Amino acid sequence: MSDNRGIGYAIFGFCFGIWSFFWGFKRLRRKRLVENIPTSTVRGMAMGLVELSGKAKGTAILKAPLTKTECVLFRYLIEEYRSSGKSGRWVTIASGNSFYCPFGLDDRTGKIMVYPQSAELILPLRYKFKTGIGKVIPANLREFMEGNWISYQSWLGSRPLRFKEWFILDGENIYVLGSAKKTDAPNTDYRNVVMRRIEELKNNPQKMKEVDINKDGEISIQEWDLAMVKLEQELLEDTLKSVSLENSADVIIGKGDTEKIFIISNRSEKELIKKLFWESLLGIYGGAALSLASLGYLLVRLKAFRF
Repeated sequence: MSDNRGIGYAIFGFCFGIWSFFWGFKRLRRKRLVENIPTSTVRGMAMGLVELSGKAKGTAILKAPLTKTECVLFRYLIEEYRSSGKSGRWVTIASGNSFYCPFGLDDRTGKIMVYPQSAELILPLRYKFKTGIGKVIPANLREFMEGNWISYQSWLGSRPLRFKEWFILDGENIYVLGSAKKTDAPNTDYRNVVMRRIEELKNNPQKMKEVDINKDGEISIQEWDLAMVKLEQELLEDTLKSVSLENSADVIIGKGDTEKIFIISNRSEKELIKKLFWESLLGIYGGAALSLASLGYLLVRLKAFRF
């Protein structure tokens, strides 16, 4: 390793260690908040920040895009490994979630709608696949990639890709820490409406030209992702404006205007506290150790002192 490369890694390690140190304290504050807020029931909760536990209940039939698993909420990520000289990194080429679609939480005292937009998902990784020599991309992934105009082949074979997916199943025990607030948002089958609008977009040449931001005649992944974000936001805004109060949910759980914390997890409160504890420990002490080690290396390399 050259001196310049070593110094570059040390600078990166020092900066990453500082970031990890403060991130660890954020996780510690989050752990204490989860510990200190008592668990409420749907029937007895007050407006504001609340902690609820119950079973997830779907309001629409969702299928996780990569595995086709029926669920109430999903998130997926597709990354490509891109080399740069002797190093490389994983770059996101496609991602998505079902945050546009609400789902219910039932704790036996009542049921309340959860609107997951802007939520922090703390879920185990439930599906992972990485391309490689001798590995054949499963049919479900090929179908997804082809349906979303994402190339998975190169002149050398399969592109270096990895696929990740997280989801919550219908009837699964979940934990939610968010703000209870009154709303006139409806209990609507968002998924079906979104899919219908996507079909309308694809069949409208003028609208597809607007999606092609750089006007090169092709719709890139980034351009399509921006179009989907805009479409989902327009759908939500239209629904909120047009719905009547008679057909709406009276109270929902979501991200608050003042209390920004909003967690959705399929872990129990005890498991969540344990996870946050280890994350805070690793961030604080691991970040400090990495920063000190990197700083020490830099001082030695720069001959600020000698042993």
